[in-house]
Amino acid sequence: MAPKTQLQQFPFVGSAVLEARLDLRKTQRVELQRQLPSPLYWWKFPGGRKIFWNWLLVQDFLLNGDVPAHQRLVEEYLATLPSNRPA
Repeated sequence: MAPKTQLQQFPFVGSAVLEARLDLRKTQRVELQRQLPSPLYWWKFPGGRKIFWNWLLVQDFLLNGDVPAHQRLVEEYLATLPSNRPA
């Protein structure tokens, strides 16, 4: 089995999966969407309707809040993005 890339360590899930995993109602998910900034915690294709959630960041935020350890996880995620990798 091939090793996971860094970006694969931050899986994205659809809204239905997020609601099921966290036992959220749609109204709660919409409130979470208002609270957490895009595209860091969630994103959608331009003109698209389906929302994709950064499962690890959302879960960590809900468990720990916006503490320094969570901010380090955010920085770790940002470092995995292709635009932040050395050429």
